[in-house]
Amino acid sequence: MLQTYLRKTLWLGLCLSALSTQAQYLFKSAPDASVGSNGLGPYTQNFDALAGTNRVFTSNSTLKAVYAKYTLNGVSGEFESGARGTGAVTLRPDDGSQGYSRDVNGNPNGADWYHFGESGATDRAFGGIAATNTAPGVGYIGIRLKNTSGVVIKNLEIEYAMEQWYNSSQTQAANVAVAYQRSTATAGITSLTSGTWTAISALNVAAPSTSTAIAPRDGNADTNRRVMRTTLMGLNIANNEEIMIRWSYTFNSTTNGNGLSIDDVVITPQTNIYYSKNTANSNLDSRNSWGLSADGSGTVPPNFTTDNTVYYVRGTSNADRINGTWTVSGANSKIIVGTPTEAATLYVGPNDQIAGKVDINPTSTLQIQQANTNLTLGAVSSASTVEYIFPSNATTQRVQGGSYGALKLTGAGNRTLASSALINSWMSFDVPTNSFASLSLGNNDLTLIKGAGFSGLGDQNTLIVTNGTGALRQTVTNNGSNMLFPVASTAAATAYTPVTLSQPSSASQSEDTYSVRVSEGVYHTYDSNEVGQGRALTSDAVNKTWLVSEEVPGNSNVTMQLYWSTAHQTSTFTSSRAFIDHYTGGRWEGVSAFSGAAPAGAGLQSVGRAGITSFSPFGVSTSQGQVLPVALLSFTAKRTGDAVTCRWATAQEQNNDRFEVERSLDGRTFEGIGRVRGVGTSSQRHDYQFEDVRPVAQRAYYRLRQVDLDGTATVSGIAVVEGCAKCAPAGSVAVVPNPGTGRFELWSGAAEGTELDVVVHAATGAQVLRQRTVVGAQRPVLNLDAQPAGIYLVRVTSATGSSTVRVVKQ
Repeated sequence: MLQTYLRKTLWLGLCLSALSTQAQYLFKSAPDASVGSNGLGPYTQNFDALAGTNRVFTSNSTLKAVYAKYTLNGVSGEFESGARGTGAVTLRPDDGSQGYSRDVNGNPNGADWYHFGESGATDRAFGGIAATNTAPGVGYIGIRLKNTSGVVIKNLEIEYAMEQWYNSSQTQAANVAVAYQRSTATAGITSLTSGTWTAISALNVAAPSTSTAIAPRDGNADTNRRVMRTTLMGLNIANNEEIMIRWSYTFNSTTNGNGLSIDDVVITPQTNIYYSKNTANSNLDSRNSWGLSADGSGTVPPNFTTDNTVYYVRGTSNADRINGTWTVSGANSKIIVGTPTEAATLYVGPNDQIAGKVDINPTSTLQIQQANTNLTLGAVSSASTVEYIFPSNATTQRVQGGSYGALKLTGAGNRTLASSALINSWMSFDVPTNSFASLSLGNNDLTLIKGAGFSGLGDQNTLIVTNGTGALRQTVTNNGSNMLFPVASTAAATAYTPVTLSQPSSASQSEDTYSVRVSEGVYHTYDSNEVGQGRALTSDAVNKTWLVSEEVPGNSNVTMQLYWSTAHQTSTFTSSRAFIDHYTGGRWEGVSAFSGAAPAGAGLQSVGRAGITSFSPFGVSTSQGQVLPVALLSFTAKRTGDAVTCRWATAQEQNNDRFEVERSLDGRTFEGIGRVRGVGTSSQRHDYQFEDVRPVAQRAYYRLRQVDLDGTATVSGIAVVEGCAKCAPAGSVAVVPNPGTGRFELWSGAAEGTELDVVVHAATGAQVLRQRTVVGAQRPVLNLDAQPAGIYLVRVTSATGSSTVRVVKQ
């Protein structure tokens, strides 16, 4: 989080005394914009106000109520974060790269305070490179708050994110500690070290990426970010009493030196609190089931619409305790399952509805047996469980995205992930024997942080389906252990095609987070988005593509094992000749020797490959030397004078008979316009060219059809050539796009200044549009939005004659 960069000579005069102006964030009875108060709603600080700045940070001034100071061993006093021996330095932006280089003594050159974030981004975090070029010390960030609401703040919720933006590989002191101090004194709290501080151990956190390569990290990535939260119960902060929350970490190049920061701080007061009765037969949507006392007795709530109210659900019964719809609608009001000291279970059945925000405390459980729940998940403890029970009358169940402690999927059936999800503890499938269950990711990632694991997965009956761009993401450590990625391309038991990844213990600092997905088919070429181009291979391969990537490129040494069933093998596939091939640099690598597949149990085949240092895509082949007959490096089409020149290059060719150049006016229906002979078989680069000497004046689409000696054909990607009015013969006209959806441009080869009379008739002969225009820089628009889909005739008349164009409106 924090760091310091000091000169050898320390100017003690920079030691700060209490600020002359004492200010803090105020909790008030109602929101007050004049002082920046959210009333009794949450205090939030995301540090984004630092974006685009490079100035000296001053406590309680740069960001109101935010203090940043440090101490040095053997030197008395506290120092402002920007204080140095020769004056003050500014708080600079950093994307993690400042800590990458080191001086001759091994100290990070970037040891300093920063606001972290991607270069140029407005999303910022506050901290620094936790090192020093002088004496070791401690860095502190404090947030100062005061209760002026007129009521007692009974409990205080605290949540924040710790982000690691640089990994120094040092672990001994790579952590952040949190504490608080209270004061009723008029002067308030301005020192970050003096007085009595009470530790909040539940908020302490270690840097998550100290075993990875020494390099900048993306602190916004789930694997380099830890969200911590707790509730300080029974504080009873009186009116006009202050509290400061303090984060601290060690400045030491040999025990820390990591780039650490805090972000997204949320501090929420609890003033109006009700507890449910601990009985299975009490309806939670009834006011009589609630009371002010911790056992659910006492005064009942007047309604569920009051602002700033917390409803603690008690009891571990999984009975249905909601009668229809339970609405909690007050501003800043919410439901919390369990107290910080008492676990609870809340079951939401098929006929229940919760309209409101639901938090889940440690060791508590939320059970959802609905096809598509409408409740809002709030703060979910990393030690809690959310269980989705498959409804008996549903065909699929929607799983909400967000951060989970444990995610449990109970019952057979297919589920879909609504948005990206993060698993902090474990994920499990609990299904009857011989039943099938899956979770389809779509375009959403499912990330298990380091230390989280699977339960109930690992065979064909429980799958993670990567049916879009979303991937399963897990940390692969450098201890030689296999990490299983139980993926499939479709929601079917026969589609199970898992991957295991491992790294040897000798691979120093190679730990990283890997993303894995599998897609249908294996192709000659792939575009920059790893999408296969042309027709899928039909021989000598497994008809799957495994897409594997690492979060931080470099320093990896992966052993990969791919699994598939015989149903995935194409014709002429020979297991004894199987090997893992890698598509890189626009071509498949090929191998000089075959490793061969082996039975892996449960009807699966498997093949492995060691020493992988670069990634995606991967396939399984039995074709000697390469999977790919032709590796197309590029294909372009451009207007050159009165022609369109098509150019392309290949990295390799195998049994390549010819290329057929095709052209289309709509991007869908293509016709051949020429052929170019291939070189047959070659491992060298070859460049080709073809000229379309009779191009069309309007927009056109070009592609290649590559044909093998056996007649097998593969289609390339499409190159688009824009229309060219100057290319049209004098007096000729074109209407683009054609077909179109309603608005068309009229292209004319007539001289500039020529007057044109344009008439549009429907296929019935009825005139639907007439307009006069003059040829110029702006092409006239024919607006057929109001006309039905069909065929129209556009007749253009000038002093030299007329032309008619047939137009299709879709």
